[in-house]
Amino acid sequence: MPKEVRQLRPLDPPERTVVLNKAKRILEENKLEITKVWLNRLITQIDDLRALQRFPTQETIRTSVELIEGLANCLSDEDTLQQFGPGGLYYRQASALGLLQHDESGGIGPLIDSLDALEQAIWERLEGGLRQQDKEILELVRILRLALHRVMMSAAEAYHRQSSAELDRLAHTDTLTGLHNRRYMEQELDRHVELYKRYRHPFAVLMLDLDSLKLINDTFGHAAGDEAIKHLAAAMRVNIRDTDIPCRYGGDEFVILMPEADRNAIASVGRRIADSISNDHLRLGGGMVSLEVSFGAGQCPSDGTSREALLRAADQNLYAAKERKTGRGRA
Repeated sequence: MPKEVRQLRPLDPPERTVVLNKAKRILEENKLEITKVWLNRLITQIDDLRALQRFPTQETIRTSVELIEGLANCLSDEDTLQQFGPGGLYYRQASALGLLQHDESGGIGPLIDSLDALEQAIWERLEGGLRQQDKEILELVRILRLALHRVMMSAAEAYHRQSSAELDRLAHTDTLTGLHNRRYMEQELDRHVELYKRYRHPFAVLMLDLDSLKLINDTFGHAAGDEAIKHLAAAMRVNIRDTDIPCRYGGDEFVILMPEADRNAIASVGRRIADSISNDHLRLGGGMVSLEVSFGAGQCPSDGTSREALLRAADQNLYAAKERKTGRGRA
């Protein structure tokens, strides 16, 4: 930064008033020109024809001109700054501007870059009507503002990524067990079907459910049933491979997607989970209860090469396992 810029003396009140009034006049007289310069820079950065055709030019011009009018008013009346705060007129205008320039990728970076270009157009217009000393002050402010904008963008991007990741996690997580939910599992099944069709990577679907959840609910209440479901989810976590994907498919029904698993591996995992559940008693209603789980599997490609076929095979094998245990089907 030039040495003479650092040594500039502060403006006294009369000089400050002169500079502010001059800056206000420049903004008021050039608000449309500033907007045109900014939009021209913005549009030249759009390299997608469809995005260019969708760009809301008229709405953006009107909103931008009104914002520049607000900035000019701030220079003579600092109370106008309140209108840039939440609920204020210019705050709402800025929100509208953000919506008009909404980036389909969901990132805030392109919007910040766009607003940087708007600010640059304002600085350039102001420079043309100020004294040399005022221009140097303006350059000082512009450098600091650019750096602070980048700090804000970095922080906003990090927050946005974290929030998006958390929302995505919640959208694919069962709230009771913390396992993946049915929506996520169906997406993963479809993806693994495509992987098999392209690269011939086999996989299996292991379906499990508790044999006596209805009895637990009727005897001890639904809170006890929830504990039993969470108990099974915990047993699943510790008895599967890192590559396996467990989910709560609905009610007391669970599904584990097992990539590259052969028939012996599938049966082994099912037995481990079933043994873990039956051997580890759960305290319910003041007593210790032993739970049982049944399981069945569907393999790709031997049982089908679609999500529906694999789930149907797993469900039929699960039903057969229950029949062998009880002689009367599902409990």
